[in-house]
Amino acid sequence: MSGCSKLNGIHVLFFTGLIFFVSLLNVKTAFAQEKSEETNSFYVQAVIPQNQVDSTKSYFDLVMLPQEEQELQVRLVNPEDAPISVSINAINASTTEEGMIDYTVKGIKDKTLVYPFESLIKVLETNISLQPYETKIARFQVKMPKERYDGVIVGGLRFTKNLAESETKNKDVTIKQRFHYVVGVVLNETGTSVLPDYEMDTVNVARSKQGKKIAVIHSIRNKNAAISKKMDLKFAIQKKGKKTPLIKLEKEALEMAPDSVMDFPVPIKRQLEPGKYISKTLINQDGKKWEFENEFEITREQAKIINEENKETKVVSQVPIWLIFVIILLVLLVMIQTYILWRRKKRVE
Repeated sequence: MSGCSKLNGIHVLFFTGLIFFVSLLNVKTAFAQEKSEETNSFYVQAVIPQNQVDSTKSYFDLVMLPQEEQELQVRLVNPEDAPISVSINAINASTTEEGMIDYTVKGIKDKTLVYPFESLIKVLETNISLQPYETKIARFQVKMPKERYDGVIVGGLRFTKNLAESETKNKDVTIKQRFHYVVGVVLNETGTSVLPDYEMDTVNVARSKQGKKIAVIHSIRNKNAAISKKMDLKFAIQKKGKKTPLIKLEKEALEMAPDSVMDFPVPIKRQLEPGKYISKTLINQDGKKWEFENEFEITREQAKIINEENKETKVVSQVPIWLIFVIILLVLLVMIQTYILWRRKKRVE
């Protein structure tokens, strides 16, 4: 009986140690989630007009005639008990380096974009204030191009909650991403379907926008007025004159906005020498393929930075050594005690 009580005591100690260990690992996550909370949010809802292609869609997908004008409306709702202010922008659809359609930055216009969305739409109120629980209508005036065009023009109506004066003075708040909604707008004229088509604009070595590390940037252009979906990419990079690829990368199900460029970065995760390299790119989409082969150069200065970024680093454990030692000791104690009790039971039998 005493042996069983000792075993139970050790079990309790062991599980207490485990609980303590898990709680330590979760402390950092809990604080990160607390800092990212957003307050005083709002809602938006497109008021769908009669010329909507599909009334089940929550964004505007409209058929209009050349030079036709139309007012678009979006309902803004403040469900909170505090007043808020919302800024409003119309933005051309562009493509991020991760392969997503984006409505963040105004003024992005590729050379193939004949009719920018921003030039076709007028925001009638660029800032709207909402009292607690108030609903208002944001209005926009669209005027279609004079010439008929096939395919689609795509943009977004972006609604961003302005920070309160008290929040702008708080450093912890100002580093947060401001809360926003985007209502997409797709403008059609002829209803004629256009498929995406691609070309490689440039391939060069530079810092990626998101990762901030040196990468091989492939500027891929969707040169048609068509939304690109389920686009698969394969990259193979080799030293010029050599056959063995030094870098390989595959990405699936990417998207591109019509008439836009995606600056896709292929990360460099190894040591490289300065010199000339060849990048082979394969695009697969709906059974169709596009292949590109481009030469680029890594300078001595770039190679130095690349090799510095890819130095072998020791992986430092985030778990304290003393905690690992305590857990191992607890496990050993339980195993030893279990073995002793098993031997005693055998002798009794």
